[in-house]
Amino acid sequence: MSTLEPAEVRAARFAPPRANRPRRVVVALSGGVDSSVAAWLLVQAGHEVIGASLRLTPDGVGAPAEGRCCSVDDLRDARRVADALGVPFHAIDARARFFDAVMRPFAEAYRQGLTPIPCLACNHEIKLGDLLGTARSLGAALATGHYARKVVRDGRAALARPFDRARDQTYWLYGTPAGDLDELELPLGELDKPLVRALARKAGLPVADKPDSQEICFVHDGDHAAAVERIGGKGASGEVVDATGASLRPHDGVHRFTVGQRRGVGVSSAIAGERRYVVDVDGGSGRVVLGDAEGLRVRRVRAAPLRLAQPLAAWPEVVQLQVRARHAAQPARWRVIDDGLELVAEQPIRGVALGQAAVCWHDDVLLGGGLLVERDGPWARAQTLDLALEPPLDPARGR
Repeated sequence: MSTLEPAEVRAARFAPPRANRPRRVVVALSGGVDSSVAAWLLVQAGHEVIGASLRLTPDGVGAPAEGRCCSVDDLRDARRVADALGVPFHAIDARARFFDAVMRPFAEAYRQGLTPIPCLACNHEIKLGDLLGTARSLGAALATGHYARKVVRDGRAALARPFDRARDQTYWLYGTPAGDLDELELPLGELDKPLVRALARKAGLPVADKPDSQEICFVHDGDHAAAVERIGGKGASGEVVDATGASLRPHDGVHRFTVGQRRGVGVSSAIAGERRYVVDVDGGSGRVVLGDAEGLRVRRVRAAPLRLAQPLAAWPEVVQLQVRARHAAQPARWRVIDDGLELVAEQPIRGVALGQAAVCWHDDVLLGGGLLVERDGPWARAQTLDLALEPPLDPARGR
C-alpha cells in the first residue's frame, strides 16, 4: 500500500481482509492504539476475539507513570476498547511473575556492569511465553500489536521485518521459535503507523489519539539508575578513570553507566578531553573507563544462549547482525561455540554493550540470536551472566 496519500484517505478505502479459517484468538491488549487496532482487524476478519491485559509492575517498586505501558489507566483503556468491540475482556495479575522474570534480572544486570533490555525478557517470557500458554489453554491463538510480519521462506514459517521499518519490533522477538508461529497473529505487519492511527479513528476506538508509551514501563523519567536502586540496590562504587588508568573522579555505582554513554558521566571535557565515551564498565571492581571513539569499535562478539527462530541449516554463511535495537544491521560471519554464537563483523561495530542482544537476519527474515556476553576490541571483555535469564531453546523448535 502506497504511503504517499494521507493516512485518512487510505483508511477510508481500507477493507480489512477476511480470514480463510476464522478461529479463537486472544489479543494482548495493552491499552494503546496498536494492540487495539490489531483486535479490531481480527474482529473484522471474522475471528472470535478475547481481549486480555496484563498488570505487570508491582506496587511500590516503580508503578508505571502516565505514558508508560501496562499502567492501571492502560487496563481501563483496554477494557474500554474491548467493550467498544463487543468482545470479552480479562485482566491478568502478572506482577509477581514480571518482577521475577523481568525487573529483578534487569536490576541485577545493571549491578554487574551490563546493559540489559527488559523488553526482551518481557516478550520472551511473559507475552509470548506465559500469555501464549494461556491462549493455548483456551484453545486459542495469540495476537499482539507488534510491528512484525509472518512469512513463509523455503517452506518454513518465519518472522520478518514489517512494512513500516520505522516501527520495526522484530529485534525484541528474536527468540520466537518457528514452531510457535502458527499460534501467533501479527495483524499490523503490513501496515504503517499513520494508517493504524487513522484506522483507529475510523473504527471509533476510544484510544485512537492516545500517545504512544515511551521507554521502559517501570523506569520513571528515563532514570534507569533510580529504578535499579528501587528494585534491588546500587551497583559497586568505584572510580571513573581515563584510558591510562588515571583516576578522574569517584562514582557511587556502576549501574549509572553504560558502554557508549557520553553525557552524564560527571567529568568535564576539560578534564577528560573532547568526545570521551564510556568504553568499559567493570561491575566487579567498580571501574568505569572513559576513552575515545576508537575504544568503542568491535569486530568480534559472542552471544549466548542461542535462541533459534530458524534452524541453523537455513542460516547463510554471512548474516546481517544487529547489536542494538536502533543500530543498523551489518554483515557478519558466524559459528556455533558451546551454547552460543561467535560473530565476526566485516566492518567494526561501535558501542557493543554486554547484556544487549546480538540478533541475526537473512534479508528481512529473522534467524535468531542471543545476549551479548563477550566482545573484543581495545576494551575486550567476557561476562558470565549470573542471572535467571532465558534458557536456550531446543534447536529442534526452530525447525
